[in-house]
Amino acid sequence: GACEAAAGAHPARKREVEDSSKRLAGLLWKLNRADVSASVCGKLLQLCAALDAGDIAGASQAQVALTTSDWDEGSGWLTALKRLLKMRASLG
Repeated sequence: GACEAAAGAHPARKREVEDSSKRLAGLLWKLNRADVSASVCGKLLQLCAALDAGDIAGASQAQVALTTSDWDEGSGWLTALKRLLKMRASLG
């Protein structure tokens, strides 16, 4: 994707993208098992809708809401989500 392409020339960023990919794979596994709370699902839907609309600020607000209220459930993947949103925002 765009993030991987942008990170390609920067070894540290490439490692971040690879780590984030592994962490987000854990989230996808939980989603596929329906092992995610309704609160987290709702905020993830908001985040995805914002990204679909090109609203990086809205996506970041949803990520902050997840971090604030659902850290216990999402600590394994929320850092990765924040990293990828930050990288996406830097791409314009």
